[in-house]
Amino acid sequence: MNKTKALGAAACALLGAPAIATAADAKWDIDTAALYYAESGRVSLFEPVVSANRNWDERSLGAKLTLDTLTGPTPNGATPSSTPRTVTGPSGSTSYTTQPGKIPLDDTFKDTRVALALDYSAPLFDDWKAAYGLNVSTEYDYRSLGGSLRVQRDFFEHNTTLALGGSFAADTVDPVGGAPDPLSVKSNSGGDDDGHGGSSKSKSTFDLLAGVTQVLDPKSLLRVNLIYSHASGYLTDPYKILSVVGSDGEPLRYVYEKRPGTRTKTGVYAEYMRALGTDTLRASYRFQTDDWGIDSHTVELDYRWRFSAANYLEPQVRYYRQTAADFYHVALYDGQETQVQDASADYRLGGMDTWTGGLQFGHTFQGGSDLTLRLSYYVETPDGKGVPAAAADGLSKFGKLVPDTKAVMATVGYRFSL
Repeated sequence: MNKTKALGAAACALLGAPAIATAADAKWDIDTAALYYAESGRVSLFEPVVSANRNWDERSLGAKLTLDTLTGPTPNGATPSSTPRTVTGPSGSTSYTTQPGKIPLDDTFKDTRVALALDYSAPLFDDWKAAYGLNVSTEYDYRSLGGSLRVQRDFFEHNTTLALGGSFAADTVDPVGGAPDPLSVKSNSGGDDDGHGGSSKSKSTFDLLAGVTQVLDPKSLLRVNLIYSHASGYLTDPYKILSVVGSDGEPLRYVYEKRPGTRTKTGVYAEYMRALGTDTLRASYRFQTDDWGIDSHTVELDYRWRFSAANYLEPQVRYYRQTAADFYHVALYDGQETQVQDASADYRLGGMDTWTGGLQFGHTFQGGSDLTLRLSYYVETPDGKGVPAAAADGLSKFGKLVPDTKAVMATVGYRFSL
């Protein structure tokens, strides 16, 4: 008995997988979506996405176009000061001033990215199938080109699927004003006299995946993936800085961050899905560790409640925890910048706990098109570590040096066929 068929409708609905068509009735499935993300008093993102996919005779061809627009204040990595501080941008043509006691935010930040991804999958032989991918993206200071290959084979009347995949990306970083010298002192003029070099930097990333999907019974399946990733080259953020502070917590100077030249990540991902009548439950867990010292755990739970033939509601909750990178510092103590090999105050590399809660509504029209609306709320709480002990008392007068991050996310999507 092929148990996969019993889960087909639920799995396709939850995972967004289109059904296989023959050459005679193959159509283009068009997905359009727009995401709006806004942090409280900080950066906001608007991301429209359009994708097209055509399935026929166990083959598929797809294309996806993404546009990201980021604007709004973002932390530059520095700590507060008791006096106003003006920071000049890397080109020397922009600047922003931080008021006493406030977290320094770069309100000149803006970025736009355009990305295109193409994929094609087809049978190889017997029960083997291959998928090929190509992706390219560009923004004003960053370019990326990558490719991927994934093969999979079904066993035991398609109740077990083994997948193996790999991808490679080559990126070019061309920072405004040139890449700064790591841990060099930032002056307040910007441009080439600020320790910047004119040459571009590059990095490469290689990813591997091995996974198995197993149908457990007519109503449930389990998926487990093992993940490996290795990145090398320029992994530093050229726009992030650190404060070098005295015992009173006041910044004496600023230096540019420096991250290691390689990063290796390994992880495991497990997902369980079960059909409950017309409803669907999905639970997943991911563990990831890397040689930067960051360990992370992610738990996610979704429940799709189909309260009528054409409508469903899907509450979602996600919890994420990570430890800090070995070289994460909220600030450096005077002279410490000459003793450390790597250092960054980027809060995304610090220890944190995050919660995301959301609700999605879906409606299927009589013609077969689908509308989805989702609203989510995100809260990120730093663990408060990374403060230099010699300046902890002095810095305490500024309160929480890495405040909580709160954000709202809204997504609207529409799917139809041509």
